[in-house]
Amino acid sequence: MQSEFNPHADVVSFANMDVRLVAGVQDDHERDLTILDMTVNPKGGAPLHRSLDEEKTFVLTQGALQFTVGDTTREVVVGDTVNVAKGDLHGFMNATDAPARMLLVSTPARHDAFFRAMAALPVPHDPQAVRDICRTYRQEIVGL
Repeated sequence: MQSEFNPHADVVSFANMDVRLVAGVQDDHERDLTILDMTVNPKGGAPLHRSLDEEKTFVLTQGALQFTVGDTTREVVVGDTVNVAKGDLHGFMNATDAPARMLLVSTPARHDAFFRAMAALPVPHDPQAVRDICRTYRQEIVGL
């Protein structure tokens, strides 16, 4: 990694989330991790899914989310951290009327590329296009 200031990270949007791509494989430098600054708008979030190659840590910095890991669903509030091992079922939803915000750190780097690909799809999403992106980035969405 090269030392630098990075005030102009890209922002992508999908699933009623606005995601600032702080670090990952799509920037100018090879990295070992992805860092995403995620704003999850009301009724937004990620469906239950598995990330087959990535370990993830989520840190809630604003609001509250309903977060599922495995068979357990809990309300996650500011300051809470959720760790998800690669391959474990997880998902989250903002059931409130206010935006929630969290940092996601995942390793190895590449989750930012998945977010870019999903954000580039036309809405409504073609299910086969979503399946193709999931296959490319080794994500499995439950029920897709």
